[in-house]
Amino acid sequence: MTNKKFKIPPQKIDSSDCVVHIGQRIADGEIVDQGEPHKVHVGEWIKVIPIMSMKESISLIGISQMTDDIVKAERSLTEMCISLSKRVVDWNWTGLDSEPLDKPYQNPEVFENLNNEEIIWLVNASLGETPSEQKNELKDSLNIPSAENNLNNLPSR
Repeated sequence: MTNKKFKIPPQKIDSSDCVVHIGQRIADGEIVDQGEPHKVHVGEWIKVIPIMSMKESISLIGISQMTDDIVKAERSLTEMCISLSKRVVDWNWTGLDSEPLDKPYQNPEVFENLNNEEIIWLVNASLGETPSEQKNELKDSLNIPSAENNLNNLPSR
């Protein structure tokens, strides 16, 4: 982790409930078959500054209203990855090959190479909305659409 001193202390969040589905099928913009779930980060964690910037909030709204415009989709993804790279300050995540991923802090490229469901999980985790966090805490009072709903229509890799 960086030796940087943050005004808001990062929270360590268990990533064991991050699920990636294999064989997911989408028809007419709707998931018709979830596919086989795989917990790809069991025993891994992230450290995140649990606050969202206004720019990130707007980016989430933009993603929720995304159309088939690939330029807008790429811009929204880039903005989301930059925002995550400012808030996810450390992790011990490994890739699908079990090799350690590069550190996330100020490294947006590492997020661009993740799969859709990992990005969704990270955004939700940074808002305190992982499945395990939802059981333990009340949701944030911000009236922002869930990232999972916003990003679920993106095709899986």
